[in-house]
Amino acid sequence: MLSSPRASEKTVNIMTVRNMTRREMIRLATLTAGAGLAGLGSVVDGVRVRAQASLYWPRAGEWETRAPRDAGMDASGIEDALQYAGDHNSTGVVVVRGGRIVAERYWNGWTAETTEPIFSSSKSLTSTLIGMAIEDRKIKGLSQSASDFVPSWKGTPKAAITIRHMLTMTSGIRVGSANVSPDVDAFEATAALPLDHAPGEVWAYNTPIYRMLVHIIEIASGQSIDAFTERKLSGPIGMGASKWDCEPAPNGRTNCTWYRSNLRDMSRFGLLILRNGKWEDRQLVSAAFLKEATNTSQKLNESYGYLWWLNGKASYRLPSGVGGVVPGMLWPDCPPDTFAALGAMDKKIYVVPSLDLVVSRHGPSAGAGAEGGRMSFNNQLLGRVCRAIRS
Repeated sequence: MLSSPRASEKTVNIMTVRNMTRREMIRLATLTAGAGLAGLGSVVDGVRVRAQASLYWPRAGEWETRAPRDAGMDASGIEDALQYAGDHNSTGVVVVRGGRIVAERYWNGWTAETTEPIFSSSKSLTSTLIGMAIEDRKIKGLSQSASDFVPSWKGTPKAAITIRHMLTMTSGIRVGSANVSPDVDAFEATAALPLDHAPGEVWAYNTPIYRMLVHIIEIASGQSIDAFTERKLSGPIGMGASKWDCEPAPNGRTNCTWYRSNLRDMSRFGLLILRNGKWEDRQLVSAAFLKEATNTSQKLNESYGYLWWLNGKASYRLPSGVGGVVPGMLWPDCPPDTFAALGAMDKKIYVVPSLDLVVSRHGPSAGAGAEGGRMSFNNQLLGRVCRAIRS
């Protein structure tokens, strides 16, 4: 399949990548380094294969661009993807390859500076912050009982809930309302919900449990979630426009809901994860943690990691729970190593290690079957971008 000694003479389309053997994917990464695509790599059997060419890192307030052709992409294919995004209510899309912006487009008065909540895409960012808190030894590890941070759980069956259960949507706590009222302490309200299942027994998409993790980071670190995020993540990688949406709550707490960000900051986060948690010469979160976070975390939903959605698995469950286990990959037109942060209103951060690709999208709901047809908007938008890659 890869007999030519010059990767620049090959056309590597999306179907080629999807059908490669482990050895062929490794060889592709090696050959492509010679073709000048700095940073191209693959994840094969959990091992990240990264070309050895010097990587480009966007500095704060700066981001180099590259023409699609110079990034090994077909300009008409990229235009087709952007047209599809614009036709489906997008307010902005950014495509990054080799660390540089290959395409960036905005609609309806949006600009590169416009921010909005990224809704449940915040979950994947929170997963990363949990990994950072573990490395800071503020959290002992994923097996630590969450009751160490939730006193009302101590001495009850809820003490069996671990940080890992909360990250994998297997806490067993009844799924409560995701709406937050300023006169309610959402942390305590969620903590008081009944335990419907033994921890680890059932997978159920549970946004209030994710929000408890945000507060657990605050309790563990002794800092506000904004301060912790700025120190550990957004500051080091230049996410200068982003912050948490938090409102005062009873008992001196805050109700923190979602992270608010623009597309360039979202793409910086995606690039950090693509590059195994490293930014320039700093390892901000361990590669080992990210490897776990972006692989199947439990047997109940193969396509779910630590608050990340995963492609390439034999089956998946949708957030709504409707339909039970569905056979097949989430996004069959995309490489199997793809993973993503997915939020309501189709807020997206897609990461494709084998193609050295990050794609971010803002806007209202695309109206294209976000929970049907194998998450069809994701498959259609990202599939178009992936098919535009030629080398």
